[in-house]
Amino acid sequence: MVLKDALSILGSDAKHNRWVRCTRQTLEWSEYVLLKTISFIVILSVSACSKELVAVDGSIQTTDKSPYITKVFDYQYGPGQHAQLIPSNEKGVAFIGEPWINGKSFTSLGGWGGYIIAGFDHAVNNTTGPDIAVYTQPSVGSEPGVVYVMADNNNDGIPNDGPWLELKGSEYNNPQTIHNYQVTYYKPGASGYVTWKDVHGKEGSLVPQFGTGSWWWSGYGDKSSVTFSGEKLPDAYSNTSKDPAVQLWMPVSGLFRFGYAECYDNEDYNVKLKANLFDLSTAVDASGAPLNLSKISFIKVQSGVFQIAGWLNEISTEISGAADIHLLDKKSY
Repeated sequence: MVLKDALSILGSDAKHNRWVRCTRQTLEWSEYVLLKTISFIVILSVSACSKELVAVDGSIQTTDKSPYITKVFDYQYGPGQHAQLIPSNEKGVAFIGEPWINGKSFTSLGGWGGYIIAGFDHAVNNTTGPDIAVYTQPSVGSEPGVVYVMADNNNDGIPNDGPWLELKGSEYNNPQTIHNYQVTYYKPGASGYVTWKDVHGKEGSLVPQFGTGSWWWSGYGDKSSVTFSGEKLPDAYSNTSKDPAVQLWMPVSGLFRFGYAECYDNEDYNVKLKANLFDLSTAVDASGAPLNLSKISFIKVQSGVFQIAGWLNEISTEISGAADIHLLDKKSY
């Protein structure tokens, strides 16, 4: 534009006027081509970022949002047999993105209370049927984790919008389930064992059943104790052996039929996805009252069973990510 303004004051004779008109036309054409090129680049960029998918209702849709977790806000390992294998700076990054690609492994939450808090880059809508998938290790033995969700009502992209809302599973009203449970774990002394005390005054030690070293995670830093709060589920395994010299640990029949992470062969396990599916309509508040959630942005998964099952050691939830079902191709599951 500056060049065109300068040309307009060069002179008024015919020769100059013809040259100015020609120059202006050339500049206008160049600007036109430039704008077209930019538009084309933008279209290509949008196309590259957009993903075509078959929605649950069979329609074809496009989106530039990721179906998978895009951020981890907090990760705390619960004392357990993998403590010495997990780096002190572990942040649960394996929980982000599509599971099991490029050699990516699972995220271990450790023993009771260990958790991960993560979020999507969009709001997951509550529709009829499953809304969220939580991927398993995968393995064959269930190690149930409790799933909580939260909406981003203040739109600040941080999970700070009130209390976590539990997705109600089959054992919510089980007499052995303890709501508002709390355990404090203490750093090992000379014995090497992690001792614990719960909110009801019970106490004990986490005694490994085979050589796995200390169960105290270096990620706790210089803390002499760590405290976890959440829901304690019933024991998941029992020793069915009648021979005192032999251990035969088997899943307790009839438990964890739906509503928990890393549960296999139950009602909500999807074999193709290798994930448990969750309906946001099952969300309840702290008193157990049903909620009418329209959408959520954040998820929390927490180890829910406080049990050392003999040679199996602690029952510890392992998961490999989460997804918004609505942004997955229907044919994938």
